[in-house]
Amino acid sequence: MRKFGALLSSLVLAAAFIAAPAAMAATVDNTVELATKKQAAPASQYITYADSVIKLVNKERRNRGLQELKMIPKLTKCAVIRVNETTRYWSHQRPNGSSGMDVIDEVGLSWTGKAENIACGQNSPESVVSSWMNSSGHRANILSSDYKYIGVGCAYYNGSYYWTQEFLASNVNYDYAFLPEKHGEINDDGYVDAIDASMVLSEYAAVSAGKGSTLSRTQRARAEMNGDDIVDAADASMILNIYSVNSSR
Repeated sequence: MRKFGALLSSLVLAAAFIAAPAAMAATVDNTVELATKKQAAPASQYITYADSVIKLVNKERRNRGLQELKMIPKLTKCAVIRVNETTRYWSHQRPNGSSGMDVIDEVGLSWTGKAENIACGQNSPESVVSSWMNSSGHRANILSSDYKYIGVGCAYYNGSYYWTQEFLASNVNYDYAFLPEKHGEINDDGYVDAIDASMVLSEYAAVSAGKGSTLSRTQRARAEMNGDDIVDAADASMILNIYSVNSSR
């Protein structure tokens, strides 16, 4: 696996990495044009970007008659962990030398197949998905009929955006998985708004007081916004930020 010495001066698309019970493989890397420097975005923007990546991936899959990929909070957590690791150590290996996709085992997800795409320097969801789709190994992961679930992470470091996709095939039916359009949408009224944020705050207050959950497992999954695997006031704040941005358009 290659190491890259000029991450900050190049737009980088890393090798797709695939793991299955019988084998592991990596495709070649692809380095393209100079990245444009941008200011860091608020946390809610990273979530919006990540959700947009999944929507674009699912558009590519729909166009080919493939099943759309759904989100699982723990897989999102994996992607957030990995994208932050890649800002420090650009590789499909983790900073401790283990495989990047060991993070999936670390959070306790069951798998029959798993894969990872990483990229650096693309400044929008459209740009990064286009880059991946123009690379055979990354495109193969995106369009594989084996995978049912996806987690995406986005981070900003030293003037560049970093991106990670984690793909999962599993014999376990994660029935609380959801499409990105439902991220933050708790009450099924078709909108991500202040009502959803209020429901998340009520959930946080009830659980914190030891009264038990007020939300279903599916609702809790949708409420978990930032990849920390906890439903709390931070998630409600991010929902409100997304609502504010959407309302101003």
